[in-house]
Amino acid sequence: MTKYVLFDLDGTLNDPYEGITSCIKYALESVGIEENDPQKLRSYIGPPLRNTFALYGFNEEKCEELVKKYREKFLVEGIHQNIPYEGSREMLKALHEHGCKIALASCKPERACRIILEETGVLKYFDVVSGATEDKTLDTKPAIIKLSLERLGVSENELEHVYMVGDRDMDMIGAHENGAVAVGALYGYGDEEELTGAGADYLINNPLELLDIVLGKEDE
Repeated sequence: MTKYVLFDLDGTLNDPYEGITSCIKYALESVGIEENDPQKLRSYIGPPLRNTFALYGFNEEKCEELVKKYREKFLVEGIHQNIPYEGSREMLKALHEHGCKIALASCKPERACRIILEETGVLKYFDVVSGATEDKTLDTKPAIIKLSLERLGVSENELEHVYMVGDRDMDMIGAHENGAVAVGALYGYGDEEELTGAGADYLINNPLELLDIVLGKEDE
C-alpha cells in the first residue's frame, strides 16, 4: 500500500524565522508600527498573513495592502532566508526511496514554495507542491491539504495511509478535516499543548522521528 506524506513548510521542513519576521516588521513599519516582541513574531509564523495583520485592528483592505508590502521585501530577501532543520533532507530522501508519495501543503504562495524547495535542494523529492493563491481564493490549510490529496490522486479508502506533518494547530485540524493522520512537529513553532489540543495523533521531536511512524508500519 502506498504511503502519502504531506508537509507544511515553515517550522516543519525549514526554519524561516529571520526571513518572515523581518518582512512582517517591514510591513508594519510602513504604517508606523514598530514590533519587536519576539514571542509575538514567533506566533506569526504559520498562519496566513492576512490573519496576522488583522490582529493590529486593520480592516480587510488595509490587510491586503500590508500583505503586498510584506511580499515586496519577501520576494527579494526573505524567500532566501530559510534554514533546513537538521535531518529534514535525509528524512525526505528516505521517504522517497521507500516509494512514498510526498506533497507540500503550505499557506505560503505556491510559487514561493517551489523556489524555497529548489533552493534547499529537496524539490526533487516532491510529487506535488500545493500552496496558497495570491488572490486569497485558496489560503486555508484544510483547503490546501484537500488540493494536495486531489493532486496526488488519493482515494477515500487510502486516507488511513495519509500523514500530514506540521507544527501548528491548523495543520492538525486540516489533517483531521481531510481524514489524514496528524503528526505534530515539536521542533517548530507550535508547542505540545497547541498540537495535542488540536488533535495530533503523533508528536515528533525531530524530522527523522517521522520515519519510525511512517516506515515502521510498512508491513501493516
